[in-house]
Amino acid sequence: MTLSQSLQDSPLRLPRVVAIDGPSASGKGTLARRLAIDLGYLYVDSGAMYRTLAWWSLQNGLRCSLPMSAVEESAIIRLLRRWKTEVRVIDGEAWLHVNGYFPAQEIRSNPVEAAVPAIAQIGKVRDWMVARQRACTDLGPLVMEGRDIGTEVFPLAEVKIFLHADEDVRQARLANRGNAGSNGAARDHLDNTRRKGALYPALDALRIDNSVQSPDETFELLRIHVRSRLRIG
Repeated sequence: MTLSQSLQDSPLRLPRVVAIDGPSASGKGTLARRLAIDLGYLYVDSGAMYRTLAWWSLQNGLRCSLPMSAVEESAIIRLLRRWKTEVRVIDGEAWLHVNGYFPAQEIRSNPVEAAVPAIAQIGKVRDWMVARQRACTDLGPLVMEGRDIGTEVFPLAEVKIFLHADEDVRQARLANRGNAGSNGAARDHLDNTRRKGALYPALDALRIDNSVQSPDETFELLRIHVRSRLRIG
């Protein structure tokens, strides 16, 4: 059998995923969750998976701050290889559970917030996360948001969106939701420059700057674009 015959017999199946990427406070979480409800898709917050590992690492007494030594990275990788996890669906949303427990409140704490950038820089961590995120398609069609969904996790997704807003606008949003101490610009630099899973728009992504848009205005743009791409009336 030739390669062309093989491809005809097994046509490429595009993942049923709407990939939404963007920096901190670009609105991707709120909009992705709302879009998932509108479409009847599952919502997946890929960043929460990294937060869960950051929380578990801190629970196990590991250092999670930059710069990290090779020894410190190795300790986190060893923990990653032996923790017991499962992705479960709760009210239309897929979340990573550890030993049967979903740390919903814990992963939003300030210590975890500070630990995530260090965790997210580790290449083997990103490999593990990408594999688990891709496996979420077994649960059904997805709206997944993060920083490398359209470029690394689902580069063949039919719908890719990249949200952005001016730095000062995003910093104000962080302050309004109680994260005034978070440095959005510093996190953006780490995300933009890491060797694996860097943050940048996919070439075929719809780019939306919502600096001066209300959430409703941005959502309507997303809704029209996504339904057109998915051929949903």
